Amino acid sequence: MILEEDFEKILDEVILENDKVVVLYSGIWTFIYNINFRLKNKSLIPHKILDIIEKKIGKNKTLFLPSFSGGFFSKNRTFNITKGIDKDNGILPIIGLERKYFRTLQPIHSYIAFGNLKDVKKLKLKSSWGKNSLLEFFSKKNARICTLGLPWYQGCAYLHRFEELYKVSWRYNKKFTANIINNGKKSGKCHEIKYCSSKLKPLNYSFRPFVKHIEKAKSFKKSKNKLIKFESIKASCLNKIGKNVFSKNPWIIVKNIKTTKKWIKTEKSKELNFIY
Repeated sequence: MILEEDFEKILDEVILENDKVVVLYSGIWTFIYNINFRLKNKSLIPHKILDIIEKKIGKNKTLFLPSFSGGFFSKNRTFNITKGIDKDNGILPIIGLERKYFRTLQPIHSYIAFGNLKDVKKLKLKSSWGKNSLLEFFSKKNARICTLGLPWYQGCAYLHRFEELYKVSWRYNKKFTANIINNGKKSGKCHEIKYCSSKLKPLNYSFRPFVKHIEKAKSFKKSKNKLIKFESIKASCLNKIGKNVFSKNPWIIVKNIKTTKKWIKTEKSKELNFIY
């Protein structure tokens, strides 16, 4: 079983002292039954996990957690700063939001941040993954990208950045606007340009081809404890992998290639004007 001091050691293996910006994609349900923290109320385990992570980050580093809200946006075209977050993000971002972490203003792909907020508060974000996006900021800061309890191909949204950087033909830019709700009151609007795939002909894809490259990267780190899957890599290494994979064959991540190419040829132009 994993004790509190064990989890602290695991963090030290995956997040290094010189990592100033840390991005964490998580799904703790995959290992929570292996956790044996000294708590009378076991429902507080996720809170304690975040406590330990916060201690590791401190005041000088910056922690980012995804707080994506596409589900909420699709229902009412609003962005609720304090409440609206999809369950797919995992429990840690939900707790972070309850703790009033700073949140970026984006209708669909927002992130919450803890620690040193000096740089992130200055950002003027316009895009989900491309120019003037938070992922561009992660790249410039050479962030430590981490997956906790999740495989890279399932949990790491950073990988979508390469689809936009290398202009894959199965996506296109679309602007989304939401009414901001802050503590129950309307507070202006926020916008986001997303590199979308088809809404009418869903893309079937997988980032599995990236995994073998990630595990061989120089900056790749992983937990030695087999009871928990916790891995990380620097953004600069991930960028090199993305360039290598997409410059050779971007279609390697697409499973339904035939139907996708047909959509591009016959239907994509029609969908560009589709409102959803």
